Amino acid sequence: MAAKGKTPKKTPEEFWSKVLAAPKVKRILEKRGFMPDAFQRDYEADSSRGPRAPKRPSRVQIDAVEAFQKTGDFEAFKQALSTTSSAVANSALRRVVQFKATGGTKTIRRRGGAGEE
Repeated sequence: MAAKGKTPKKTPEEFWSKVLAAPKVKRILEKRGFMPDAFQRDYEADSSRGPRAPKRPSRVQIDAVEAFQKTGDFEAFKQALSTTSSAVANSALRRVVQFKATGGTKTIRRRGGAGEE
């Protein structure tokens, strides 16, 4: 049985990849003699990471959005995306609409099959 109250030590990479609680960070900065206001100014001024480019939607997402735009059935849209999360579905919808609006695929070209001209 593991010792009670002991948690495994995290590596620096694991620590810095998690979201830190602002009140705790401020409290520790003050405890160490750092000025939280100066830290906030430096943090907000840091632009070393460029803006993230939107992720290109998958073919499944594009097909699901096009079907949703025709039918308006949000539950079927979520099923087509294999999710039950409205947030995931809304994200996919936004991504596809944004992709098309910025010059992405206008329509899906289907490969030749029955009934095509």
